[in-house]
Amino acid sequence: MNEQSKLATFWSYLTTARVFLVNLIFLGILLFLLTFILSAIFSGSQKEDPTGKTLEFNPKGPIVEQIASSSPDPLDFLLYGNVPQAERARDVLEMFEALSKDERIETVLLRLDNIGGTGQTVLYDIGKALQKVKDSGKRIIAVSDYFQESSYYLASYADEIILNPNGGVYIDGYHRSRLYYKSFIEKTKVTINLFRVGKYKSAMEPYIRDSMSEADKEAALTYMNDLWGSWKSIVAKNRNLDIDQIQNYPDSFDSLYEQEKGNGSQVALKIGLVDNLLNRVETREYLRKIIGENDEEELLKISSSNYLETIRSEKDKNKSKNKIAVIIASGTILDGYQPAGMIGGDSTANLIREAHEDENTKAIVLRVDSGGGSAFASEVIREELELAKTKGIKIVASMGNVAASGGYWISAAADEIWASHDTITGSIGIFGLFPTIDKTLEEIGISSDTVGTTKLTSPDPFEELNSIYGKALQSEIEYGYVQFINLVSKSRNMSYEEVDAIAQGRVWSGEDAIDIGLVDSLGNLNDAIRRASELAEIEDDFFLTYPKVGSSWQEQLFSSFSVKNGLSNLVETNINNQLKELLELNSLNDPRNIYLKCLDCIIK
Repeated sequence: MNEQSKLATFWSYLTTARVFLVNLIFLGILLFLLTFILSAIFSGSQKEDPTGKTLEFNPKGPIVEQIASSSPDPLDFLLYGNVPQAERARDVLEMFEALSKDERIETVLLRLDNIGGTGQTVLYDIGKALQKVKDSGKRIIAVSDYFQESSYYLASYADEIILNPNGGVYIDGYHRSRLYYKSFIEKTKVTINLFRVGKYKSAMEPYIRDSMSEADKEAALTYMNDLWGSWKSIVAKNRNLDIDQIQNYPDSFDSLYEQEKGNGSQVALKIGLVDNLLNRVETREYLRKIIGENDEEELLKISSSNYLETIRSEKDKNKSKNKIAVIIASGTILDGYQPAGMIGGDSTANLIREAHEDENTKAIVLRVDSGGGSAFASEVIREELELAKTKGIKIVASMGNVAASGGYWISAAADEIWASHDTITGSIGIFGLFPTIDKTLEEIGISSDTVGTTKLTSPDPFEELNSIYGKALQSEIEYGYVQFINLVSKSRNMSYEEVDAIAQGRVWSGEDAIDIGLVDSLGNLNDAIRRASELAEIEDDFFLTYPKVGSSWQEQLFSSFSVKNGLSNLVETNINNQLKELLELNSLNDPRNIYLKCLDCIIK
């Protein structure tokens, strides 16, 4: 055999081996997935008896209005096991509501390490549900290695809070930090063509300033102080502490730690933030005495997911034909069809259309958790809600964590608007943004030229913005603002001047929004549903539906994965927040480049 034949044979063997290896890996992955799915199916089919057990609430991620319909990368899952998993707020509330009436369970164990990122409005609603559980006579125990604001808020409802001796409680109030790019942009010669209306419409300030404007600081501090005040008052009441003690904790964080020689857990115990310091071994022994063990020496408990499945299977089916459609509008408002976790002009409008075309639908509750986005898409959704009203269907808007700018635009169509006192709303303003890099290209010797049949040319990022287009867009922005004011004026029975005075892009808390007329009542989603049934005159004679956009089989497959996340690094979280703002801006897709978006509503 000559050298060439030997080489060909070698490569043939190598190719065969490579194909075999790839196929083997593929089959291994496929077998793993099938085993996982079948296991989930068969285990889920068995209902668990909760009698005598402790309910363990251990969320795998933040608690949100709607779980985003985005598939995790399978490779990331296989290599790192890092698949973010959110919990749906309405499932949690349903579980605690049932638990408050269930005599089979006497103790609730809260493990809240992974709920960072849960909005305060959701926390408020779950806190009220936990209070009902507590008032029913059940004992609540909260356990954690490390509490942060979200987890501690819910933990404060517990009868006993147990902290790891090597852990701590980190509470620092609310802050909003942003990167500012003006000097950088000037150095890169990028031209920012910004069009806006509203004194407080500061969403684009980072591109034209190097620091926060006084108007932006004023507006931000107003609603953040409202949220922080609410947080402090509830936690202080739950823990029998003075509000000043809560405020002093972050304000004197350094000196408190110095007094205890850096022992954060001891600081928390001394102040009264926690009741007991136990490591994991000690905690298990402590819980064993309280809740007991099964034959396998495992703690006698039932998971919240299994409990929810059990109580749902026990419920009698409602025979009523009357429907109240709860439509979740969560995420950035974008044009076209969007997956769950985003609000699509067409996809959300279709959900509304399906609801009002069903003769059995008597009311629609629009649950809004959005800082807005596309002006065009917002109007598409609002128009569909108005059409539903012409058919006699009652509309109630229920505001979640945020219902600002475009989020308020779509809410304004409702017969009534309900918000939590912790809701961030308002931001009645409008802007357009179009950056060009013609001067940047000039610096490196690249130029662009255009020839056309009219003086008007479409925006081109490589050329200076056409002056005719720029003037027209500014006029359109101003028209859009007037349209927004008139919309709110009509829906809220206020004069143009009254709305303009509280608009200007300013953000308000739900509690303040009541006082200025932007909101009708304070309450959670259940309160809004109850009000919708009253307006539709069906009282308790109805059942709920939750129309939702479809998802791909891949998304459905990976939605079953849940992996515990560790405590996030604070610096990394801050960087992610900054990147999130940039990515959100990049995702906006209004066909006219006109936006009803509250980027100012992003806080920590």
